Amino acid sequence: MKKFIKTSRIYFSHFQTKLLCAFLLCTLIPIFIIGGISYAVSYNIAEDKILNASISSDEQLHTQFYNRLLQVENVADSLQYDMYHLMQAETPEDTLTALSEARSNLSMFQASFNLTYISIFLPDEHMGAQENLYFFPLSSLSDFQLPGNALENPGTSSIWFYQEGLSIPFLVSNTHDISDTLACCRILKHPDTGTLEYAYMIHLNASEFSSILQESFQDKSISSYILTDNGKIIASNNEALISTTLDKEKSDFLFQNKNPIKKESHITYHTAQLQNGWLHVTEIPDSYIRQNTHVLINSILLTVLISLPLTVLVVIMFSKNLTRRIKVLSKAMETLQLDAYNNNLQNLVPQNRNPETFDEIDKLGVTFQKMQHSLNDNLQSILELSLAEERLKYQLLQSQINPHFLYNILGSIQTCQSLGKLDIANQMLTNLTRFYRMTLRKSKDLISIRDELTIAKLYLEIEKLCHNDNLTWEINMEDGIDNFLICKFTLQPFLENSILHGISQSTPEIHISINLSYGDDTVLISITDNGIGMKEEQLQELRKTLDEKIVNYERHFGIGNVNKRISNPYFGNGSIAIESHLFKGTSITIEFDQMEENDEESNDCR
Repeated sequence: MKKFIKTSRIYFSHFQTKLLCAFLLCTLIPIFIIGGISYAVSYNIAEDKILNASISSDEQLHTQFYNRLLQVENVADSLQYDMYHLMQAETPEDTLTALSEARSNLSMFQASFNLTYISIFLPDEHMGAQENLYFFPLSSLSDFQLPGNALENPGTSSIWFYQEGLSIPFLVSNTHDISDTLACCRILKHPDTGTLEYAYMIHLNASEFSSILQESFQDKSISSYILTDNGKIIASNNEALISTTLDKEKSDFLFQNKNPIKKESHITYHTAQLQNGWLHVTEIPDSYIRQNTHVLINSILLTVLISLPLTVLVVIMFSKNLTRRIKVLSKAMETLQLDAYNNNLQNLVPQNRNPETFDEIDKLGVTFQKMQHSLNDNLQSILELSLAEERLKYQLLQSQINPHFLYNILGSIQTCQSLGKLDIANQMLTNLTRFYRMTLRKSKDLISIRDELTIAKLYLEIEKLCHNDNLTWEINMEDGIDNFLICKFTLQPFLENSILHGISQSTPEIHISINLSYGDDTVLISITDNGIGMKEEQLQELRKTLDEKIVNYERHFGIGNVNKRISNPYFGNGSIAIESHLFKGTSITIEFDQMEENDEESNDCR
């Protein structure tokens, strides 16, 4: 969000943008106000029409459901006559005849009115109570999920309830169906004894009502369902809602609010009470109304989109001439490059006009050109001084390491002379002469790895004379790697440390391994010895010297000097890592960019 605000402020800081905004606000605000008012009025009209259409369809469904339930009530009334004859039969023959007639009527009713099932409950001792097709004993009445309060006020009034998973006998339906049904139940008690005399239920498949709802409301954004008095949805155009129960607050809102049209939480409810006291509810969300006003919205947007480009085009053409030269000057300042001529000012500063006719913007462009030329001249001088300073620093570091090395070797020669080992001292002087002839011949800052290895071998040979052949070494490298360049005098300080600090009473013989390999566009050089190693505090001190690029003339001067030089971007952009374990040896890893002869020439040019 902060980035967006910052970008917006930068964009609206332009002079032409401000001018455009001023014109656009004066023209677009009235357009949007008129469009908004038109949309609001049209939306309300469209909302009323859409609601009326949905409610009209809803009322037709209500009539259809009401008639269907009334039809079931009429069948229940007809069955009352059959039950009377069945219960009044006195002889077994009359009972069988009544059962046969009742069974025929049940089958006829079921087929004629497309009923799912009809079940009759007789006293347990009755002859037909054990039939278990249409007739059942009263003791099994509880197996049919009859509501608990159904037996409190029995009579001729129907008891409607929702029965889940009704199992229909195979001989009645030809398939052993298990269905969710709407059950219409009537129960008769003896007026004197209060005992149950009989009961019967008529079942309608709940999916019949769901199918009607799905055909009428194919748009799933509208939910239409039948709600029982205990808040359960028994049929819906949305299968996910079937058999679910509404929360009590919503159920009370639908039943207790007698207004057929009510609204809550962006949903318009249309409710109609069915013949059995249940509700037919249709939910019409505001989103459905908005979806059906797309034509209206598109018409308004089309009007705005046609007028908007025309308005913007006129404003742009009017403001472009006013802001063109300011924009060119601003662009020239934004794209200012101190080391190049800015061509953006060619269209701003008139080439063939008398300077006396220049206006304020022309004069500002001329002043800016002069300032750019002056800055370029000063920048070039600063760059040259910076490069010269950087090279002097490098040369100073390079020159400092030679006396340090020479001091150590001359000390060794003096020791040999004092001990009478004149032949060793003479050989060391000879090797020292070869060593300096090699280093002085290579006067450049960067030399090939091949020459650096030659210098390293000369140094090792000098040291070998001082240590009675207790010093050995090996050099391993990958093909062609010795052609790359390296800072002169890089390896010697590390070899010197391996020898001077590696040899001890516990490690009288020292072996140094130098390995050169390719990295990822870099050269890797590792120097490993089997000397005495370093303590942890010494190792941490040395690592701090490397990390902070410290050159201390009293401690770790040689390693710090090499690290400072090799980390320079012009001389390899390298790094040095060190690992050491007491009595196990030390390993130095040097990594720097692969540099070739042309890289050295580029550095010299700089």
